[in-house]
Amino acid sequence: MKRTAKRIFTLILAALATAFLAFVVPYCRRAAALDSCPDSLLPSMAYMLVNNRATWIRGAWGTLRVSVFGTVIGFALAVLLSFCRALPAQKKDPLIVRAAKRLAVRAEKIYVAVVRGTPMMVQSCIIYYAGFEVARALMPGQPLSEINRAWSFFAAALITVSMNTAAYLAEALRGGMESLDRSPVEAAQMDGASHWQTMTRIIFPQALQNALPAIGNELVNNIKGTSVLNIIGFVELMFATGTVAGFYYRYLSAYLIAAVIYLAMTVTITRAVEWTMRKAGISEKK
Repeated sequence: MKRTAKRIFTLILAALATAFLAFVVPYCRRAAALDSCPDSLLPSMAYMLVNNRATWIRGAWGTLRVSVFGTVIGFALAVLLSFCRALPAQKKDPLIVRAAKRLAVRAEKIYVAVVRGTPMMVQSCIIYYAGFEVARALMPGQPLSEINRAWSFFAAALITVSMNTAAYLAEALRGGMESLDRSPVEAAQMDGASHWQTMTRIIFPQALQNALPAIGNELVNNIKGTSVLNIIGFVELMFATGTVAGFYYRYLSAYLIAAVIYLAMTVTITRAVEWTMRKAGISEKK
């Protein structure tokens, strides 16, 4: 019964989407054929969207590229951070190993506190301009264009997103580890498994499964959060929006287009994450 209802609902949505496109596509073509950008809201949105589609596509691609790569790299860093936090010093460890573990835990706590306690916009400025100064020192006498080629806006944006993702996902993984049932862990330890074996074979796989919804949410948040990266000149959706809006002096129309594009990207990714979790048999309540 539920499957039939879902199919009917899907067919209704498909019919509505088809009817919507049948209306929107000719409307956009008529608006795009005008000699100048019209004053009315909807015609101006259609005109700007069609005639500047290359700019919108470039901006959306920049947003998706830095968000996806930043989430993947940030997740890899979060795994390392969570292991640092989950491997406490033990009495049987040599003195230097205990000191290294304590230092790693302290460094992880400071890193997470600093990154989560400062805005991404500020971080992006610090990372870009610090990298720019280093590149200029290593390339004395080179023009700014060469320095910007060596230290690109994309590199600074990717580092910013990766650092933020690592800090937030490290906490998600740590929470996933702390919420696990301790029975399998205790059983493995009674069988003689080392702490490292218990972590890699039992604790971390289950914690990763519990943290998958948080990883999907972080990707969606990164798509929205990268809007601040236009402050350093990285070409993403907000940078493209400002460019088009400034050219036509139609700011409301341009930002409404940006809202629609952001909504389309986040809804698509959210549905893809939900579908992946359903196929993997993972409940979002975990």
